[in-house]
Amino acid sequence: MSITIEKHNSVFVLRDDLLPGGTKSILMPSIVGDHPDVKEFVYASPVYGGFQIALSAYCKQHGKKATIFCAKRIRLHPNTIKCIDLGANIIQVPYGYLSVVEKHARLYCETTPTRQKIVFGADTKANRELLSQRALQVFQVLGQEPDEIWCAVGSGTLLKSISAVCKTATIYGVQVGAEFELQDETTSKIKIIKYEKPFDKPSKFQAPFPSVENYDLKAYEKCMEHIENKRTGDDERKEEREKCVLFWNVYGF
Repeated sequence: MSITIEKHNSVFVLRDDLLPGGTKSILMPSIVGDHPDVKEFVYASPVYGGFQIALSAYCKQHGKKATIFCAKRIRLHPNTIKCIDLGANIIQVPYGYLSVVEKHARLYCETTPTRQKIVFGADTKANRELLSQRALQVFQVLGQEPDEIWCAVGSGTLLKSISAVCKTATIYGVQVGAEFELQDETTSKIKIIKYEKPFDKPSKFQAPFPSVENYDLKAYEKCMEHIENKRTGDDERKEEREKCVLFWNVYGF
């Protein structure tokens, strides 16, 4: 997968929004290819997520069926419409908290061996290793390991993958939804910042690139606030200009 990095407001931005379905589209060959006997891949998704689009696009290209479970809405979310346009089967769940949507997806797969449910966030050891390799490739294109890396945190798959290959970087994960707790990861280099508004309340921050208002844009907003708050004196401004800061834009409309 191609790597596009642009510089905006002193921050290097990884433009994975240019990939169909964003960053996790790089996982599709492994996820779908590892199950040749599976005819239908099932995923329980927040309507805002990009993974559902990556899965729908890849399944269409390779003659597989994608079924997406999501919360029922009066008006379909644009991401749901994209999945439908890509041929995905959409099953809307009333009162669709993610735990309820997950349960429906599990039950849907239990009696049919040709259906395979993908875990939320595709958070498996194999997938984290693939994302870690992408992080290393990004550092190679950038020419160094950044001083700071910023990303949104949902399932935490990307955050854990990045931290696994960082030696010196401070990694800022902006929690945009449910509570996220670090477990086995090296916590000394990870800082979790909780976004003050709930997941369904979009950020109104303006970014010079497409970014999901309920997800990545919230992390970019916090990244820019952090930089601006540090620019209080000449010495600090000089230090900030010299820092290499990378923002990982997973997905954008």
